[in-house]
Amino acid sequence: PVGRTTARSAHDLDAAEAATAETQTGEPLRILVLGRANAGKSSLINALFGQLRAATDLTPDTTRALTPYRLEREGLEIALIFDTPGVERLADKRLHEAAAIADIILWVSAAHRPDRQAERQTLDALRLAQTARIDRRAPPLLVVVTHIDHLRPLREWQPPYDLTDSRSLKAMSIQAAVTALATDLEVPVGNVIPVCLGEGRVYNVEDTLWAALLDQMDRAQRVRLLRCQDARRREENWMLLRRQLANAGRFLLALPGGTGRKSTFKG
Repeated sequence: PVGRTTARSAHDLDAAEAATAETQTGEPLRILVLGRANAGKSSLINALFGQLRAATDLTPDTTRALTPYRLEREGLEIALIFDTPGVERLADKRLHEAAAIADIILWVSAAHRPDRQAERQTLDALRLAQTARIDRRAPPLLVVVTHIDHLRPLREWQPPYDLTDSRSLKAMSIQAAVTALATDLEVPVGNVIPVCLGEGRVYNVEDTLWAALLDQMDRAQRVRLLRCQDARRREENWMLLRRQLANAGRFLLALPGGTGRKSTFKG
């Protein structure tokens, strides 16, 4: 089922100015980036690409739709990564539709913003919708903690940081933020990755975050497989319905008095 591109991903690949049909090798992994406005979603995508691909100063008027970008990295199959406006700007229906066809979700949350009740409510609603679908697996979720350079001590920034080093106040602040976020959003602490995305300060993206992404690839590929099977089944059911309607139309035309044919019946 993943050997050819689904109609939805073909549309998104075109929107991302991706390869032509001749160079597409199959269905891409779909990576959805979610989080509140100004949490660092676009900056994270830029860091993942290693070059500027998504604007970091998007306004509410220009971020109403999901923006797909093609992502190709060593060790990762072709993927589409979707930038989004803040979850508070997305309609619930649109958000749930996007999550329903995602193979992996990156939830971006700022370390220095402790008011996470709305984030938890949104995540809980997504998880509830996913568990209601017995034909699909929930996509793996990684939480990316941004703005760790804004934690105390505020003026200190000397990475790398060993989060087990109790002698480093900055390391302890980062560890506390990771633990708090895991609790607030009810995710395993091992799925919470602290990063810095500031200009000239990008940290923990190329190594730790990529390692966490690759570690989730088996699960993401199983999600993709089930998603493609569902898409193929819907496509086949639609084609079958069209054939049935066409056959029914021909049958009706063949009946005495059918449209387009004169009846030879005489009363």
